[in-house]
Amino acid sequence: MADFTNRRQITSVTQLTPVQAEQLVLCGAAYDGEDLPADRRLSSDPEDESVLHFCEFWDVVADGSPVYEAWFYQADSGSIFLAGTTKMVAEIIQCGLECADKERELELGAAMVRASLLPSGDSSFERFRQVADATP
Repeated sequence: MADFTNRRQITSVTQLTPVQAEQLVLCGAAYDGEDLPADRRLSSDPEDESVLHFCEFWDVVADGSPVYEAWFYQADSGSIFLAGTTKMVAEIIQCGLECADKERELELGAAMVRASLLPSGDSSFERFRQVADATP
């Protein structure tokens, strides 16, 4: 069973490891197709359209060990990576979870429900809630 833990607001690249900074670059590219450095993605310039507003970073742990690292940004978007890597395994698009691996999707979806990160109006919410409720 996976759980979202250790939520952090990210406002500066100084908060990030080199791998996390690269994850942030990939988040931005997934969001808008632009290949921009991490510091541009976190710019405080209100005119900078490349900013990933409301940027949060979570650890996703299972059995006490980090399994995934999750980014949430722009209020309804996100990207989930294998922990410590730049391998993106899932995305959050308009608040909904998108994942090609169905087992991983159920694991992450149930964890999002438990952490109140998936809106109850999402079309997959009930399916993920049932998995979350069935997991000891």
